[in-house]
Amino acid sequence: MAWHPFRNFGLKVAALGLGSLLWFTVTGERVERKVTRVPIYYRNVPPSLEITDQPDSVDVSVRGRYTDISRLQDIAVTADLGASGPGANVLPLRVDQVTVPRYVEVVQIDPGTVTVWLERSDAMSVPVRPNVDGEPAPGFRVKEVLVEPARVTIVGPQSRLKPTTVAVTERISIEGRSGPTFEQVVTVGVGDAQLRLQEPMTARVTVVIEPEPLERAFDDRPIGLGNLAAGREAVADPATVTVVLHGQPGALEAVDPERILAHVDLAGLGLGVHTLEVRVNPPPGLEVAAIAPATVTVRIR
Repeated sequence: MAWHPFRNFGLKVAALGLGSLLWFTVTGERVERKVTRVPIYYRNVPPSLEITDQPDSVDVSVRGRYTDISRLQDIAVTADLGASGPGANVLPLRVDQVTVPRYVEVVQIDPGTVTVWLERSDAMSVPVRPNVDGEPAPGFRVKEVLVEPARVTIVGPQSRLKPTTVAVTERISIEGRSGPTFEQVVTVGVGDAQLRLQEPMTARVTVVIEPEPLERAFDDRPIGLGNLAAGREAVADPATVTVVLHGQPGALEAVDPERILAHVDLAGLGLGVHTLEVRVNPPPGLEVAAIAPATVTVRIR
């Protein structure tokens, strides 16, 4: 079939005209629309005061041409706190506080008032707590964690500043590390959203990692009898003990068993039988994990 583009040309022109007229009618029509959850921005907070509770948004009804309303975005309400004081402040919201394009009319704000709570601000020095996460490699442990600076100053509402408040660092992973030390510079923050650092701060965190301590037993260590009164004799039963020391592998291996000295103190004791605690002074860097037996019987005659 042959194509005749100009057949019924008048009807086609009329249809195009009617369509264009309908489009302009629809797009030029003034419509009303409610915009929900319009954000509220607060300005001019009085010096030395902090916002502790406030509405974040309201609903705003607007009117305008369909094309303007359909493209509407970045609408916001600005509330002025310049004349507010501590406690509850009821602020009326006016249509001229809404930011909209010039061809859009603000009809209504719902609700028409908001209550903003203000509180006096204060500052406090708090400790910095490193946020160390993970476990060292098998056979190693965290000996200590150091942070510099150890304290920072935070500011916020007085009621939020408590003796238990701390600042925390961002997460530091030590997963699988074997030491000896691990350092990282990290940011510092406060978990409470109403508190903040007096000034932006970073901290240097040093994690000291060492091999897991071991234990070594030293058998048959003789018991020394100290501070025995002149002219008397004493016998311990048993005469020897087993001493278990706890510490780093290298330090344990270097211990001379003959330097492990157990003793009991007989100062002020008279004739007879006494049950006494055995004591050991360990070499530097080591700890006494156990003494077996922990007490012995001493006969003084």
